[in-house]
Amino acid sequence: MVPDQNLKERLSEGFSGDILTDVMLRDHTSLRIGGKADYLFIPSDPVSLLRLIDALSGEGIGYVLIGGGTNILVTDDGLEDVVINMKAFQSLERVGDRGADSGDSGDDVRVFAQAGLPLQRLVSFCREGGLSGIEGLVGIPGTVGGAVFGNAGSYGYEIMDVVQKVTALRGGSIVVLDREDINPTYRSGGFSPDTVILGVHMLLKRDDKGTLQDRMNEFLQMKKKTQPLGERSAGCIFKNPPAESAARLIDEAGYKGMRIGDIEISTLHANFFINKGQGSAGDFLALMDAVIEGIGRMFGIILEPEIGVIGKR
Repeated sequence: MVPDQNLKERLSEGFSGDILTDVMLRDHTSLRIGGKADYLFIPSDPVSLLRLIDALSGEGIGYVLIGGGTNILVTDDGLEDVVINMKAFQSLERVGDRGADSGDSGDDVRVFAQAGLPLQRLVSFCREGGLSGIEGLVGIPGTVGGAVFGNAGSYGYEIMDVVQKVTALRGGSIVVLDREDINPTYRSGGFSPDTVILGVHMLLKRDDKGTLQDRMNEFLQMKKKTQPLGERSAGCIFKNPPAESAARLIDEAGYKGMRIGDIEISTLHANFFINKGQGSAGDFLALMDAVIEGIGRMFGIILEPEIGVIGKR
């Protein structure tokens, strides 16, 4: 698919937001890797998003959602699908401190965050407000929507532990999913692939600000010592196998520092792949395949990717 003015006009009918054409997706991902997308839409409101998805369905055109561009690898040949960026959806508010009359305890606080909000803005909001429940997520990049869809977690915390309701697009309608209707698992929020998360209501707990800040600072310092936070990466590449650590397996296999082209396995954390220069998706995938094959051969364990690979292959 190439940009076409008539198609652009049909897709933009009733749409509010920005429309970009001939976009290099390496400029929109944390890895700084990725080929071209013919269209990138940035809807400004849920109705525009819903109309765009309906229009794409009518044209028989697929779409891919991105937020912060983390935890994904875009292939070198780019995408035929339309890319939708959710970055305009950044509302964040405290929606109620509710007590026994609602079934909540006196320490319960409800917070609403839209899907495009950077996750670390939510973490900072909770730190400054003395709200506990997601402090283990400090230092994790990306957006709230991506974190919820993938059930991001660290240090024994997972974001779905505090999610109470999810507002989403599904089947051409805006729906509200209650927590009991969602079945999250490790690194999965439990949503169907066609679910587009718009926002989430979370139930947090009041906590002493000093204690909370100390806990977050401790987690962040641990991450800085053990993860290449300042490098161009997509976060952890592989899910941890049951009762095992992907990083430990890769380290024990002697793969730290292994490199294909400009893609290198971090010497600080073996489950991070770093783009050291002009890295390509082809080299990234080749390194992933080499690690999967080697770990399978040495340990009889098949590593499963945690990152999403999107685009033409």
